[in-house]
Amino acid sequence: MLVALLWSLPLQAFAAGPPLQTSLEYSVKANYLVRFAAFVEWPAQSFSDSRSPVVICVVGRDPFEGALDRAARAQTAYGRALVVRRPTTAAAAVGCHILYVGRGGGALVPAGPRPILLVSDAAVSSDRGMIHFAVRDDRVRFHIDLQAASRSRLSISSRLLNLALSVRGG
Repeated sequence: MLVALLWSLPLQAFAAGPPLQTSLEYSVKANYLVRFAAFVEWPAQSFSDSRSPVVICVVGRDPFEGALDRAARAQTAYGRALVVRRPTTAAAAVGCHILYVGRGGGALVPAGPRPILLVSDAAVSSDRGMIHFAVRDDRVRFHIDLQAASRSRLSISSRLLNLALSVRGG
């Protein structure tokens, strides 16, 4: 029930002006990034052992202003802790499970298909990741590229697919 509420959380503060709009928008996106971890399955070899955390990374400009760290604090997915990192090289980003690509972060995305959920943002770029945020009707929503996820050996839950604005290759 709580997840359904989060998915439909409106951005009513848009009327308050750009600073609050951006802050609330990225707070909602941060919560989505944390929730995505529970709806995506990675190949077993993506983790060094059963206690390894799910690593959520931000490359490029970080628009979250601490909201992502707060959202991930004390959260788990599949019994694994969630941790947030901000790698500064593509080699360091290889250890990420969810990778949000902020402005200027495209060069830090590891090359080739890897089991990394790439998340992009219409507010940052028109380049689409496996999940691409968009604001529609004052709500943060997203599109999913199921083909790209499959090429990277990721399995996305049908529950998450049902919430998407669109699913490419589904």
